[in-house]
Amino acid sequence: MRAGVTDTPALQKLPGADTLKSIASLRNPAGRLTTPTDVARAIVAFSHSSTHWVTGNVLGVDGGEDVVS
Repeated sequence: MRAGVTDTPALQKLPGADTLKSIASLRNPAGRLTTPTDVARAIVAFSHSSTHWVTGNVLGVDGGEDVVS
């Protein structure tokens, strides 16, 4: 999975993290950052046995952030 900009302790260690978060929030169609819960829900959904045939893909979990960036 490829998550969008997610406010985590790791992100806070990057120089310019606040600017990155501001820009990502403005560009995201939902007007917000990706949350750890967003990513966790996607992991749960694709861990279901009915998705066993989905392999070798990079799934964007970003609310459309990548589309408009």
